[in-house]
Amino acid sequence: MPQTSLTRLAGRTRQPRAARMWSDYPDFLCRLAPPGWLLALLLSGLLMSLGAQAQDSTKVQPAAPVVTEEDAAQRVEQAYLVLGRISGGARRGADTEDLAEELPEVEANLKTIRQNLTQYSSVINLKQVRMFQVLLADMQAELGAWRADLADQGKRLARMQTQLDSLRQHAILPQSDTTTSLGRSTARLERKQQRASQLLARNQRSVTQLQTRVSDAYIQALELQDEVREQTRRFSRRSWAPVNAPLWRAAGADARKQAAAGQLVRESYASQRRLLRYYFGENWHFGVWMLLLGAGFFTWVFRNFRAVNRAKEAPAPEEQPFRYLRPLPIAATLVVVFSVAPFFDLNPPAAYTDLLELLLVVSLSVLFGRTWPRRQFWYWLAIVGLFFGLTFVYASSEPGRGLRWAMLVLNLAAVGIGLELLRELKRGPKLAAFVPPVIWLFVGLNVLAALCNFTGRLSLAKVFSSSGILGLTQIISLSAFVRLLTEAFHLQMQRSRLAGGVAVRFHFQKIGQGLRLVLSVLVCGLWLMNFLTNLNIFRPIYRFFDELLTAPHYIGSITFTWANILLFFLIIYVSILLQRYVGYFFGETDEEFNADPEDRRGSWLVAIRLVLLAVGFLLATMASGLPLDKITIVVGALGVGVGLGLQNIINNLVSGIILIFERPFQVGDYIEVTGKTGRVKDIGIRASKLISQSGSEIIVPNGDLLSGHVINWTLSNNHIRTELNLKLAPGTDLDTAKQLITDEILANPNTLQKVAPEILLSSVTGQVYELKVLFWINNIRQEQVLKSEILAGISRRFTQAGIKLN
Repeated sequence: MPQTSLTRLAGRTRQPRAARMWSDYPDFLCRLAPPGWLLALLLSGLLMSLGAQAQDSTKVQPAAPVVTEEDAAQRVEQAYLVLGRISGGARRGADTEDLAEELPEVEANLKTIRQNLTQYSSVINLKQVRMFQVLLADMQAELGAWRADLADQGKRLARMQTQLDSLRQHAILPQSDTTTSLGRSTARLERKQQRASQLLARNQRSVTQLQTRVSDAYIQALELQDEVREQTRRFSRRSWAPVNAPLWRAAGADARKQAAAGQLVRESYASQRRLLRYYFGENWHFGVWMLLLGAGFFTWVFRNFRAVNRAKEAPAPEEQPFRYLRPLPIAATLVVVFSVAPFFDLNPPAAYTDLLELLLVVSLSVLFGRTWPRRQFWYWLAIVGLFFGLTFVYASSEPGRGLRWAMLVLNLAAVGIGLELLRELKRGPKLAAFVPPVIWLFVGLNVLAALCNFTGRLSLAKVFSSSGILGLTQIISLSAFVRLLTEAFHLQMQRSRLAGGVAVRFHFQKIGQGLRLVLSVLVCGLWLMNFLTNLNIFRPIYRFFDELLTAPHYIGSITFTWANILLFFLIIYVSILLQRYVGYFFGETDEEFNADPEDRRGSWLVAIRLVLLAVGFLLATMASGLPLDKITIVVGALGVGVGLGLQNIINNLVSGIILIFERPFQVGDYIEVTGKTGRVKDIGIRASKLISQSGSEIIVPNGDLLSGHVINWTLSNNHIRTELNLKLAPGTDLDTAKQLITDEILANPNTLQKVAPEILLSSVTGQVYELKVLFWINNIRQEQVLKSEILAGISRRFTQAGIKLN
């Protein structure tokens, strides 16, 4: 047999039968005759099919997966956990109950604003339009937040639906055979899956519906804002144009038109009640702040009055230096609250502004009725009458000839009352220095209002009249506000000094002037903002200064704005003021002479001042907007400056910090340093002040106090040993003289009784006996006074005993 056949045979010995048949097929086919090719072809296909089946039969088929009961239980448990997370996330992710409750109110408010802008456009005023603008901005911001929240919730619900679908497709769970524990668990799992699917579908429908409503409301708010801006421009054009006829051509009032206009006004105010409720609901924190402010001021004044009146050294009630404050400061508290309340929001609803002004006027009338002279108080009542009269006559949208003449009369009366009030303030008790200029402004605005009314510009006349009377009442209330805070600060100083056992009476005028200056600048700025808002020119002025101050400027790679620079210096200035007045708040005064030995305060006051300056500098640096790398450059430059020429200043600052914590002396101690002796008046951050016996002020750098030799006579107590030199005539009984001297010293309450005086014979001559008397007193600051008293007492005793002094 050929070798190829052997090799093929060796291969066939290891193959199945059908495979061997197919492997022999080529030789078999070669031996067939040509006419049998078709039959051979069919036979070859059959053999190939049989061979493939034989090969497949030889392969090992994989066994079907066998799920044990333990594996099934684990899969059910995992599915439970996944469904629990999906269900919990669906409940939390679609928390739209609050939104669904608040959205109808916003929709109703938008409808009310649209109704006022369309149906009642002829009777609404500019204040109401500004209120609509503010409310629309608030609602737009709220709707925008709702849109973002609903979008996030929709995305979370979509992810949960994807997780639920994936759980359905891939989870392999056993059949729910209710006869077994595992089957019952599987049935419960299927029911839980159905509930989760229903919950997701319901939440998705709810979120989709709310998204549609919120988007519609958002678009309405945008449209209404455009309408409000158009109304504002229309009011501005009408204010300067002579819309009405001149006064001498004014027609009489049409009763039918006035009745119709009055009906529209009532309907407009009725429809705005919802807006007021929405405003108060959205700005409830204003009421909380007002309540906290009133409660804090009342408690502060009431407790301080009670503490001062209980002290033995408190002045009698008629001697109290307070004009407005009373032990029960109800009216004062109301004035403080209602004076500050308009500045919480510069664009409140008109009804809210009118209510605040009414409450403020009533509170001021109660306060002034008890404190102002009778003549001045009558002028105040005239201003109150003008307030109500001008508010009433200018409330009409279409005034007739008679009402316009009444407006003219009231404007002229306001001019006369303003001029008379200026004369009265020169004669009687004066108000704050910023009140007379506002009275002149009040007079000028009423003159302009009368001219505008006369020429037919009623809208402009209303603006001038309302701005004038509101500005006058507000500036008078702010004047009372400044006086109230100054008196409350004075009362706090009295209580603080009484708590330390220090006499109450002190010179407050210098402190009060500085405090009134700071408060006056603050309240004048607030008043100017509100006054410009009433004149409808605050927004353009604000935009101008905003662009001016916030526009970026460049110096190299450094970017800055004027607002950052102003804020930096403002914070530094406020920090300096606070550290200056914080000592006054705790009872410190600028009195140079204080004989009370208990007037000693620790270094904690200096620490407070240092902290205020440090915090102020840190805040100012942050407010400047300077990057950290630039701050590092500044600090490096300061380091170079310290190395070149600021060593002494830094040394004094560091020495002041060490003095704070080491406390070698306190304010009120009697010390001696570098040959200078005096009482410590103040421990500053850079230097300290001493008051000498002659009353001069000695300023000593802190570096000298720390590095030099300091003698503190009163570190642990105020005791000091002093001496008297006496010369007696020859032949004097020394024992009798010593006894008389001892009795006089011990009889004085300002000497130490537990330490007996020492009486030494220092010299004996033929003409005189010299005695040295050493004794202790309990107040070093009264050394000379006590020596004088004791010498006078010894002289009286010697005279009575017949002993002569040389």
